[in-house]
Amino acid sequence: MLVPVEEAHVQHALPNLEVLVGTYEEFNLGFKLTKNSEGGLSFVPSFTNHSHCGSIRSNATCKQFLASGSTDESIRLFNLKTRAEYGFLQQHNGTITCLEFFQQSFLFSGSDDGNVCVWNTRTWNCEKTLKAHEGGVTAISIHPSGKLALTVGKDRAMKTWNLIKGRTAYVTNIKAVADSVKWSPEGTVWAVSINNVVNVYEVKSAGIVHTIDFKTRINCIVFLNEDTLLIGGEGPNIETHSILQRKVLSQFKAHEKRVKAAVLTKFNTSEELHLITASNDGFIKLWRILDMSEEPVLVTEIDSTCRITCLSLWTEKSSSLPLQKDVKPSVAQVRNNASKLSIELPSPNKTGTKKSIPKRKHLVKKSVIVKTASGPFIAAPLI
Repeated sequence: MLVPVEEAHVQHALPNLEVLVGTYEEFNLGFKLTKNSEGGLSFVPSFTNHSHCGSIRSNATCKQFLASGSTDESIRLFNLKTRAEYGFLQQHNGTITCLEFFQQSFLFSGSDDGNVCVWNTRTWNCEKTLKAHEGGVTAISIHPSGKLALTVGKDRAMKTWNLIKGRTAYVTNIKAVADSVKWSPEGTVWAVSINNVVNVYEVKSAGIVHTIDFKTRINCIVFLNEDTLLIGGEGPNIETHSILQRKVLSQFKAHEKRVKAAVLTKFNTSEELHLITASNDGFIKLWRILDMSEEPVLVTEIDSTCRITCLSLWTEKSSSLPLQKDVKPSVAQVRNNASKLSIELPSPNKTGTKKSIPKRKHLVKKSVIVKTASGPFIAAPLI
């Protein structure tokens, strides 16, 4: 039974949260979480952008940027502070299938061309191209330490990458094409979904410790913690599983149609867990998680009227971080780096000084064509 929409008024300060979705219709859409007239929370449209010329397959956020990848083989960058297009990255020769930021330093992109590109977010140069999978990369996940990465591809393999040396550390034959791979928050276990099955591996033994049969094809997996895994797929239901207890903790109907994506977050006003889900029928929903073994409470929802393909969040936590040194689009280059340059991602325990960028005197008022090393692009304010 579905828990009714929460009627309690919001007693704390409004969380600065924006939901960003990509769609089959080639749009990037933004929805801001605001207070409504009754004191509750509601989603309101914040921007619409149509710069891709193919359906969007993946998106990710970092600092003030939104990155989106499409079937048009390009990665578009949007400055969420100024609400303007920032530029695009073009190194792949296939559909961009997955995007993931590591901290504030690197963007990892996977493509149907079989490569994983590592982009430096200060210069937006391609620092390294990893020859990952024959036939295409389907998913990538970076370990919380930044020293390891997992990729799965159409060659029915799972690869563990040593990011310190920038090369493959281990290859596992999984005998099927995996749809997704995800590290747990602390990096002690990871999950791989193949059709309707999720295999959970542990780092200690590098073997499977639990297998979950979801009955229908899986579209998204989210770790609530090291022991609890949330799964959504082609059906309307979402299930929460305990890895240690090897059982289903809860199940609830999230949408009328398939669950396409899900993201976990904590509001800046409280430590309560909230879940945001999206369906290909266009609906985006916000849920409050009271207990792992109970159905979550539906807080609010909105109909985007588009077929959603991917979902990411931009929160006050990420937007309040020091901004990167601004690199003008005319300087942001795309390099074809085939060298054996080693990648060394910074350890989360190390901190460095960052220069803040000067504030812009004014925003872009009209569309302009900017020439870059990767070609011309249209810089225009997001509508």
